[in-house]
Amino acid sequence: MEIAACPIDNELKDLPEYTTGIIKPSTRLINAGALKANGITKEQIEKGEEEKEAFEKFKNYLKSLKRGKSLPIPCGHNIDKFDLGFLFLWFAENGEDLGKYLNLDHTIDTLLRAREVWPEATNYKLGTCCQSVGISLTGAHRALNDTIANKELLKYFLQGARGLRGKAATEEKRLRKTFEF
Repeated sequence: MEIAACPIDNELKDLPEYTTGIIKPSTRLINAGALKANGITKEQIEKGEEEKEAFEKFKNYLKSLKRGKSLPIPCGHNIDKFDLGFLFLWFAENGEDLGKYLNLDHTIDTLLRAREVWPEATNYKLGTCCQSVGISLTGAHRALNDTIANKELLKYFLQGARGLRGKAATEEKRLRKTFEF
């Protein structure tokens, strides 16, 4: 298992990234199909970071993203049906409520947005979506690589929604400055 986060602020500027590297699961069985898709070996997992330590570090990172009463909004490609399930389970296994660290009332799923923007696409894989707008994705299915590419895809969609494509984000007239991703 790996965890990565590449947050942006409301001006679409990058905030500090976070990655755990490979985490050695304390109780979970390792799915051979997932290892093959990610290119991770059992030897790498054995040398990985202890799960409890990785959890505490990630929890503290999420705390650092809180702005006043505003929690970060989770974003990802198929996040609603895939990533959030893992996070809910991981936080529950560690006696924590994910809702204390992320705004779960609002998620942004770039897979759903891609289906709206490109209804005739042959598929909606992250790599395909990124390629269609000129975003590089190398080392797909590794947490940090996918998260960096997804962040750029999210920016692409948000710039389009804000009418900023081709303009500097600083040219946007903001109605309020308190909303953050």
